[in-house]
Parts: sequence; C-alpha cells; structure tokens
Amino acid sequence: MTTRAPTGTVLLTGATGHVGTSLLPRLLAEPDTRVLALVRAKDDAHLLERRDALRARVPGVDPSRLDVVRGDVSAPGLGLSDGDRDRVDAEVTSLIHSAASVRFDMPQEKAAGENIDSTRAMLALARRLADRGRLLRHDHVSTAYVAGDRAGRVLETEADVGQGFRNSYEWSKCQAEGHVRAAIAEGLPVAIHRPSIIVGDSETGATESFNVLYWPLMLYARGWWRLFPGRADTLVDIVPVDFVADALVALRRTPATIGSCFHLTAGDDAPRVDALGARFAELLDRPPLRTIDPDFYLRWVRPVIRRPLSLTKRGRRILRGGSAYLPYFRGNPLFDTTNLRLHLGRGAPSVFDYVERIARYAKEKDFGGR
Repeated sequence: MTTRAPTGTVLLTGATGHVGTSLLPRLLAEPDTRVLALVRAKDDAHLLERRDALRARVPGVDPSRLDVVRGDVSAPGLGLSDGDRDRVDAEVTSLIHSAASVRFDMPQEKAAGENIDSTRAMLALARRLADRGRLLRHDHVSTAYVAGDRAGRVLETEADVGQGFRNSYEWSKCQAEGHVRAAIAEGLPVAIHRPSIIVGDSETGATESFNVLYWPLMLYARGWWRLFPGRADTLVDIVPVDFVADALVALRRTPATIGSCFHLTAGDDAPRVDALGARFAELLDRPPLRTIDPDFYLRWVRPVIRRPLSLTKRGRRILRGGSAYLPYFRGNPLFDTTNLRLHLGRGAPSVFDYVERIARYAKEKDFGGR
C-alpha cells in the first residue's frame, strides 16, 4: 500500500481555524509539499499580514513553501481574482477544505451559504483541476454530527438516511456532504473526514476554539452552575485537534482512501457524561456535578429561571450557551470507526489520557476570556 503524500501544492481553506492551524505544520513536514492558503483579506496589506502570521506558526520552514491567496470560500468562484484563479489552476495539485462556520444558531440560509456553497465551489475547482489532469485528491472535512438526531451505531458508509437535525450547522454540513458524495460517484478523487467534538491538543491542551464542551466546563469551573442539564449515560465523543490533523494527513498519503469516509472520533471509547463529569470534578476541585434530565429542565426549570437570568450579563451568557450546546448532552449516537482503524491502524486516544491538560489550559486562558 502506497503511503506517500501527494506532491506539489495543496490549496488549504480554513488555515487560520482550529483544525487548519494544526494541519499547517504537518503538511509542511512533507518536504515535497507546498501550501497555498485561501484567506479573507481587506486589501493587499492585510493579505500580507495574514501570510506573515501563518508563516510565524511554522518557524524553520522555508517561507516560500507557504503562501496565501485572497478569496472567500462562500463566494462564487471562491472569490478569486482572474490572476489568482490562473495561479491556482497552474500550481495546485490537491485540495483540503477545512473551512466552515461552526455556529449552531445561524439562520438556515446563512448556514447554506457558509457551508454548502463553499463546498460546491471547492468541488467546482476540483473538477476543473481534474479536467486539466492536475488533481491528485481533494479532502473534505465534514462532521460526525451529520448524523443529526440519530441513535445507535452510525456507520462511516451512512449519510442522509432521513434523520432530523438539531441545528442549522448539522443540516448544512449534511447537505454539503451530499454534494461531495455525488462528486465521488462521478469519479472525482475525494475523501471525507468526519471529526466529532474537537478539543485542544492532547499534549499541551492548546486550542483556538473554546466551544461545545468548554461552555459547561467554564460554568462549572467558575462555580456559576452545578446542576447540569444532561443525561448521565449520554456519550460525549471528544477528540483532540492533533489527532484530527495527524489522521487527516496520514490518510491523504494513501491512495486507497480516495472515495471513502472516515469517522475521526472516539467511537466505542467515547466517555459518558457521568464519567467525564466525575473526572472534571477531581481536576477542578469542585463539588460533584449533578445532572438533571434535559427534558425536565427545559419544561419546568428553564421557564422559572429564564427571566431572572436574562437580567444579568452572566445569566444571558448561561442561557445563550445552554440553547446552543444542550442537545449534545441529551443524547448522541455511537460513531463506528471500522474504516478509520482499517486505514489508519489506530483510533483516537482516550480522553482520560489528556483531559487534565485540556482543563488546565482552559483555566489558564480563562476559557478564551468568555
């Protein structure tokens, strides 16, 4: 089995995001790989600032191997100028689409623009490069939560099976993945990668994004909230960002992964709410976390506390986060990782091996100042 990285230039979207910043040094560790990052910029000066900021993240790498091009993934033609389009067509040999809006409260129309239109624009570029005989592969970063409100075991081969969705993010990513799967059926060399809840680096705890798990953790660490609206036996599938980046880069080295989908998830090793809560209680030296059935909370508790909480800044933050993230602690499927383990040879590390670093970094950074 060939395990050599695609050579040439990879066009990377989302280079400044949580996953993208971890991908950069791993991609550039391949001596025959150059990265052209698609970034938003107000003008040429801003574009150079963003280029220099990205290069600063990979010290010791020849700066000529990392460059930027101004664009917008959600705009027609990726927002590229004619000159930049010509450059992309002449230089790029592979694509990684990791850019996405991960807000859960977007109106459906905006979510479609951010996540579906961008996917279609990247696929259009992939087809153009393929027609020119230049495209080696295209790697699309989706999410395991295209599974929506499904229960039970979800296979990597399954996509839209008529499930409902808990927010516009899940819906838009599932619709986007539908376009990707159609392109695969046409013969385009694409692979799909589905991470679950991405937290910080397993070695340092560092993160670019304090979302999802970090919201209840922040409330609990600060002593703002001890009664947690979640079911004790709910699976919380968490993966560190370095595992996601390592897995994606390793999988793209193998031609046999083209046309497949991979759950970059904890899978059968995902912890339950009660076990994770007990560990956080130890790490944060807080009283034991108490769970309350989320349906009971929504029907009886929230209506009573909503008005007084809405009167304070702290209370509004509690309510806002609860509305966005509560569904992920009331019930989740189990993400099967058979295909991942077959091609990668391993699964994600146990959350209990790195959770202390995650909690320590979050406290040191005051949860991003939220």
